[in-house]
Order: sequence, then C-alpha cells, then structure tokens
Amino acid sequence: MDPNQKVPRRTALKGMAVAVGAAALLVSSTGMVAAQGEYEGVTLRVLNQAGVGYEPALAQYAEEFSAATGATIEFDATPWESLLTKAQANVAAGGGQYDIMIGDVEFQYTLFPSLLPIQDLIAESGYSLDGLFAPALEYGEGIGGQEGVRYGLPVTSEVAPIFYRTDLIPEFPTTWEGYEQVLADLQDGGMEAPLAFAGVPAQLVKLFLARYWSTGDPLLSPEWEPLVNSENGLAAMNALIRHKAFASPGVLAWDNPEASQAFLNGDAAVLEGWGSFVLPGLNDPDVSKIGDNWAIAPYPEGGTGNFVQHNGIIFDASQNAQAAFDYLAYVTGRESALTSMQKFTVNSAREELWSDPAVTGDDPWRPGYAAVINNGKPITPGLPQWLDIFIGVMENASAAMAGTATPEEAVAQMAAKWEASIAQAVPTYPYTE
Repeated sequence: MDPNQKVPRRTALKGMAVAVGAAALLVSSTGMVAAQGEYEGVTLRVLNQAGVGYEPALAQYAEEFSAATGATIEFDATPWESLLTKAQANVAAGGGQYDIMIGDVEFQYTLFPSLLPIQDLIAESGYSLDGLFAPALEYGEGIGGQEGVRYGLPVTSEVAPIFYRTDLIPEFPTTWEGYEQVLADLQDGGMEAPLAFAGVPAQLVKLFLARYWSTGDPLLSPEWEPLVNSENGLAAMNALIRHKAFASPGVLAWDNPEASQAFLNGDAAVLEGWGSFVLPGLNDPDVSKIGDNWAIAPYPEGGTGNFVQHNGIIFDASQNAQAAFDYLAYVTGRESALTSMQKFTVNSAREELWSDPAVTGDDPWRPGYAAVINNGKPITPGLPQWLDIFIGVMENASAAMAGTATPEEAVAQMAAKWEASIAQAVPTYPYTE
C-alpha cells in the first residue's frame, strides 16, 4: 500500500466527520481521523517485547482501535533477547509476517533499510511531535545519516536516575568527590552498604556510562574510532570499582529487583537504578519502609546513563502501512500517553505530560525525573553494531568489577572489541552524540 495514495481520501473523511459527526473516529489528539470501520478485514501483526510495563496499555488501545476501525491486531510478545532475531527473519522472508515492531530505538540502527520512513505520514496526518523529550525528538531522526528521516513513534523514554534518602542526605552532591564522601560518611556512621545497584553484567553498562559521560568525552570520534581506552575511560572504570566498596558484598549477583528492594527496605541510602523497578514500591506504604523520605537526583557532573526509548516502527513490506501508522499514532498520541501514565505508570516519551497536574497530583516526583531523562543519550546512536558496543561495555565492566581484569585491561579490551566490530562496516556518515 502506498500511504501517499490515502491522503485525499483521508482529507475528505475529515470533512465528512465535521459534517456528519459520528461518521468518523478521532484516532489521536492531533486531529487525525479514520472512518468508522475503515480497516474492516485488515489484520495488523505486531512484534513487541514481552513483560514490559506498557504491554497492558498496548492491549487496551488495540481493543479500542479495533472496535472503532474494524482492524484486528495480533501481538507476538517476545523476550528482548529474541526480538532482533525475529525482526531480521521477517525481513529475510520478505517482511510479510509482521507489520509493526515495538521495542528499543537501537533496533532501528540495524533494521532501518527495511523500515518505512514516516515523516510524510506524520506531516499529512497532523500528528504532533511537540512536547517530546529532547533526546526522543533528536535521536529518533536521522538514523543511517538520513537527515530529516524518521522511522518510529516513541512509546516510552527512560534514563536510570539516582534515588536517595532525604532524611539521610538532605541535599544530593553535584560532584563525584562529594558523592563518594557522602557514601563514606554513611558507611562510617554504621550503614554497611549505603549504595545499591544491580551488578549483573548488563546492568553495569548504565553505571559505567554515567561515570564516563560525566567527563564530557563521547564514546567514539566522528570517524567512529573508540575513545574509551583513554585517561577518562580509565578514570570512569576506576570510579565504578571504588564505588563497589559502598555496596553489598554480593552486589555483582544482584539484578534490578534486589537492588530496588535494598533501597525500599532502608538498607541503602542511595540507589542507582531504573525507576520502573522501584517506583511502584516507593508509592506503596505496604512495601516501602522509608515513607516519603526519598527524592530523585541526576548523576554528578552531568553524567547520565544510557537513554532508553521504545518506539513503534513499520516494516516497509507491510501491506497495511496506513493502518499500522494510525494504530501507532493512537497509542502514542497525547491522550493515550496521558492514560498510559495515569493508569499503567508508563514513562511516556511526552515530556509535557510529566508536569501535567493530572499526573503530578499523584506523582509529584515526575518533573525531577523528567530533568534526568532530558539529559540522556542512547549508546552509539545510529551505529548498526550498537549491540556489540553494549556487550563490550558489560563484559569488560563486569570483569573489572570482579577482579578478573585490571581496569587498564578492561578499557583496552572494550575498545578493541568496538574497533573490530565497527571495522566490519564503518558508517559513511560521522558519529555524533
């Protein structure tokens, strides 16, 4: 289906909706309209990540969209580790199995030659990108060095912030030196492990990046050369190792639930971790033992963990491109995004909603968290080999933390893995963060 062929008909439908009223469905708050029953007989097949917090929201919006348009929406909820494999198999088979994929923005770096550019659909429909987090807006465009080209509509945005006990730390330090001093003082005062974090390899990535990015250095040069095997890379790795001394002896076996629970129990005064794991408990007095004595802070000295954005994208072989776009627009439009935040505690990519009184009334911490997210950036944006970069960080940070590699060896091996992977297909456009 050529989406451009639908513009005149859809424009006419808008006019009919004004005249007839009930003859059309308002698909999103942007003014985009689809006729009642317009997609009768159409089946949209969606490849999506299993177990994420927004999965129930996708299902609800699918029911609503189906009831209004007649479309049938089928989900293939898949573990994160298998998403890219399934997507690539879909492309190799001609792209007919799935219309839509919903998952990390990084998947676009690999799949973009087989995705449908949607900037024209956005313009023609009136879908609004206003109010998105700055990183969601910036890094969702230009993938593959294609200025002005956009493939996805953002569902969620998140960066792991720092959670801290306000009764123990009245004002969170803005320097790494001050951060370490606070942790040392708490430990000297009798708190055995004042810092909690998930120490399994994949979760160390955001911790290393927060320390590295606070130096101001990018991960790669404009020519895609690794910069991490450097004085600043070594300093970041050494800082991560030092900070391990303020955590539980078993922290390298902890994942997000264990780290979050230590904070909820009051055993730790600081948590470096994803909000989606700890916030439900912090807002539940039956779970949290620290009451309202907590707040959110950014990392010291401008540091940030990796920016996580989940997008809905459309395979270019889809025979239902317009219906697919309309469903994604419905899911991500302002009204649905507000419902997602209120009903499903989803971290919407629409920053404007994080200060909406309808949200802050129950979640007064939202504006502070939004500031952390707006400082985020994805790992090696635009690089198809992004997963190799991610794995290189997790493997070598884990080795350094476990003592099976020296900090010097860890950053050197990290850079070597990156260099070998990028050399297989160096992008023709410059690297930027």
